[in-house]
Amino acid sequence: LTFYLATNRTCAFYSFIPETCLETRRNMSSIGLKDIGQQADDSSKITDLSSWKHRIDISIAKSRKIRGSNYVQIATVSNGEPRCRTVVFRGFQELPPDHPTAVTCDGMSCAMKMVTDNRSNKVSEASVNSAVELVWWFPKSSEQYRVRGRLLFVGNGQFEHDKDDVLSSTRRQQWGNLRDQAREQFFWPDPGAAFEEEPRVPEGGRGEEGKVLPAPDSFLLMFLIPDRVDYLRLTDNYHQIDEVVDDKWTMKRVNP
Repeated sequence: LTFYLATNRTCAFYSFIPETCLETRRNMSSIGLKDIGQQADDSSKITDLSSWKHRIDISIAKSRKIRGSNYVQIATVSNGEPRCRTVVFRGFQELPPDHPTAVTCDGMSCAMKMVTDNRSNKVSEASVNSAVELVWWFPKSSEQYRVRGRLLFVGNGQFEHDKDDVLSSTRRQQWGNLRDQAREQFFWPDPGAAFEEEPRVPEGGRGEEGKVLPAPDSFLLMFLIPDRVDYLRLTDNYHQIDEVVDDKWTMKRVNP
């Protein structure tokens, strides 16, 4: 098994095993991430320097059929302490080249799209310190991406880019693309507040005629604008750092 530390790294988890399974426990204790990597699908290796965006597109394509493969962990900072949670990656957002939030790598958009609740801690934390790090582990290919950057939110009038035609249209479209159950969550009372009773919310986020209701103020589009990516492939210990220097992406191979 693997798990994610609050410092946003993937680590091996050795579990809690009864005394009756001592031999199994001894065997497990000698297994590390390298061993995990040796069992992975290592097809289509890229051993030369290649942009992280090119690599991650291949990783996504190879893992597309794996349930939960688009779940990522993102860490913010609160009072000097890390706060990590799982969110759903919803694709790279295409933006016009002259758009003020456009960010590209190898000519491809690399703004990472997610959604969140305006009342969640991550929003208030990022409003104080927008620096975040995302970690994405691909078990099929034993690859890890740690993406560092800043968060940008799009809502209904509170944030800088809320009136941007492209981003507000994207927000409306994403709201309509959500599963009914996911839309319902945005009509619940404040996240983290004491539970009192099951709330009455619009079923599926839809009105009486079955049409999707307008997105509530609680629904935010969230983008991670990357400026540094740490890539590690455990099948052969290939490790690469991509980062923005003087407004340009640079690449270098480093020790694992």
